[in-house]
Amino acid sequence: MKKTKRRQSDEDVEPLSLEEKRELKRRIDDLDDPVRYVVFSDIGGNRRWRLWLDVSSDGYGMSIDQATLFKREHVARSVARAYSERKQNALLIAKITVRNGKKQVLKYEKPNPRTTVRRCRAARERQRWKIKK
Repeated sequence: MKKTKRRQSDEDVEPLSLEEKRELKRRIDDLDDPVRYVVFSDIGGNRRWRLWLDVSSDGYGMSIDQATLFKREHVARSVARAYSERKQNALLIAKITVRNGKKQVLKYEKPNPRTTVRRCRAARERQRWKIKK
């Protein structure tokens, strides 16, 4: 025998409170927001050649269409930090918009040369200490 679910009639459902309505509106607006974030690597530092991170295949693509889209910026930064650990180039974040299936970059993050140099210098120091031991 199949169990049938009993539908609640309109009389049984309590009306939403003002706080619940605000939260529901905030979540719907958040879903409709076309802004997303992608992680990319600026090869050569001249901003001409970018590789876009594709997390699902654990690799990089030449086109922004191959990139993994992140809804939240802090999640994209965490992924970029995890992927660029122990590497010379830090991965960067681009803010994009998605409308009608087309992706358009709104803002590229600029590489910070101080952190890259510091990271390279620290790696060289670690290598030097390993060799001497």
